[in-house]
Amino acid sequence: MRHIIKGNLAAYLCRDCSEYLSQVKVRVYLPQSDINLAAVSAAEIKDTFKEVKEEEIKSKENRLIAEAETDMNGNFSLIIDEKYSRSSLEIDFSCGTISRPPLTPKKGKERQFHITTFVPQWKITKEEQILVANFSYIIPEKWWCIIKGRYFDIWTICGRLTDCQTGKPLAGITVIAMDADFITDDELGRNTTDSNGHFKIYYTSADFKKTFLSPIINIETDVLPPFASGPDVYFQLEYSGQRFALETKSNRRDNVGYCLCVKLCSKELIPVEPSIPPSFTHFGLTQHIPIQTGINLATGKTLGGYAFFSSVNLVGTISKKINAQPMEYLFEYQEVTNPTDPLNPAGWNAVVPNMIDKTLIGYLWTLTGDVSNPVNYDPYYINGTGTENTINFNGNWIQVPQDSNFAAHVDAEILKLSTEKLTGVTSIDMSMPTSEIGNSSVSPARPHISNRYFAIRMKQREVGNSATEVVAGTSKPIAIYNVLYQNVNKHGSWAHTTVNNQYLALSVDLEEIISGSGGCSKITTDLHVKYGARNENLGSVSLSITGPHKPGQSFGFNPIVLMSSPETYGSTQLVFTPPTDTVADLLPCAYTISISATALLTTGDSNLDSYYDFVSFCKI
Repeated sequence: MRHIIKGNLAAYLCRDCSEYLSQVKVRVYLPQSDINLAAVSAAEIKDTFKEVKEEEIKSKENRLIAEAETDMNGNFSLIIDEKYSRSSLEIDFSCGTISRPPLTPKKGKERQFHITTFVPQWKITKEEQILVANFSYIIPEKWWCIIKGRYFDIWTICGRLTDCQTGKPLAGITVIAMDADFITDDELGRNTTDSNGHFKIYYTSADFKKTFLSPIINIETDVLPPFASGPDVYFQLEYSGQRFALETKSNRRDNVGYCLCVKLCSKELIPVEPSIPPSFTHFGLTQHIPIQTGINLATGKTLGGYAFFSSVNLVGTISKKINAQPMEYLFEYQEVTNPTDPLNPAGWNAVVPNMIDKTLIGYLWTLTGDVSNPVNYDPYYINGTGTENTINFNGNWIQVPQDSNFAAHVDAEILKLSTEKLTGVTSIDMSMPTSEIGNSSVSPARPHISNRYFAIRMKQREVGNSATEVVAGTSKPIAIYNVLYQNVNKHGSWAHTTVNNQYLALSVDLEEIISGSGGCSKITTDLHVKYGARNENLGSVSLSITGPHKPGQSFGFNPIVLMSSPETYGSTQLVFTPPTDTVADLLPCAYTISISATALLTTGDSNLDSYYDFVSFCKI
């Protein structure tokens, strides 16, 4: 009958914090013949645990009878030969690597440790008809912390985070361990609390021996006695991308050992001021277009060839204070005739409040006391409405909220500029007979409107203190185009209608229908497609046709070549394969010709959608 030892190995990091010994080797030996088995078997494990030196490992090799490796949960199984089933057994384990989530295991010299001499108590299992003896052991923290730290340079912080007022655990919050140094503070590591508020942070000595000369020179940068080798630890929190000051350097725990056990509580969430200085750096949250290097100076457009329109996110960083005083900021603009024109130092105008669309600039963070949703964040806006938190203006200056739990945006939107309020919106009435489709639409009644060019800059200061004003980011002049087309022809003469408020005027029609008796005129041998697309920043115009074809036959249109601004127009015909086919060779049926066009306009977050038109006809 088979004899199996089923066991589990774990270790304490603190009295209420443990971890499994995963992927360690468990070795079972026969005891020495001259040993006092009764004494060693009765001894407490705390008195028998020891490191096994290399010469001793070699001397007991001939007594090794079984070996297995623990799984991720510290479990192992060992098959014992029946002839040894009545013997006492020595239990050792060895490890050459130590887990340090979320990093790869730390490797080192393989070391072996003796746990105890074990007398198996065999019990038969009815299901499998085997004899099983159970063995489990939890290494005391004084041993395990030394093994991990001294031999494998794995330092551990084990703790629990709760709400100071309710005592309830705070789940789903990232705890960040910081090392307070004379030169610069290092982040040791981080971990997210579980449903009971527990967390574990693993780090190595390299994480707290960084200096401004790293990696050339790595030392712990204490400059005062006792020059101990451990880090000086304090804690910060992070939730939904925002960092909070749970403690400061003055709360640090000096020169901690290999294992640090902490109980933390938070009574309020005080956001950490960003390390990025207040500044205006990009256009658009999504496309994140740099205000200088992302703009083509020759055209004022993005490097992809896009002009701006509608509402544009001005992206950057703000903080509650500058020079330890409350901060306020504003944006200014300056129009130039050409994007290459030099800026006039005296030519700046303030972006006034009604030019600003509703803008989210940060959040108020509070603890909820709800274990499943521990933190509530309440948005703060420029030009908020109703009961929303909204900033105060000091003239045209935007005052940054000073609430202790306010977290200002970092590398995010800090003002949403309505370029339509900046430039105004020009409407062009495109009313015209369908017979004019395919010809130029520019006329005194429908004038050519070009892009306009504006440089944008941010200024900041202490509230009300003009002497502290500084510029915090100036863009190259950007191209802006806010034109809407009214009464644009759609569906040609077939099902004629007009549409309004179009950012791109796009129409298609058929000469044969225009010149026929009505929109339902039929096509026999000729088909001339007329088209027109208008926008200062046209990107593409293309035609397609949908309808049946004969076997071996295909037809379509040659690519449309864009004209110079502000429009592309003309007339074209089908191109057939085989080239000897003509319109007369189309099958008698209904067909639809579609036109699509794009204009290269962007908000920095999204681009203008494609526009479409179509006209249908019957071939007889």
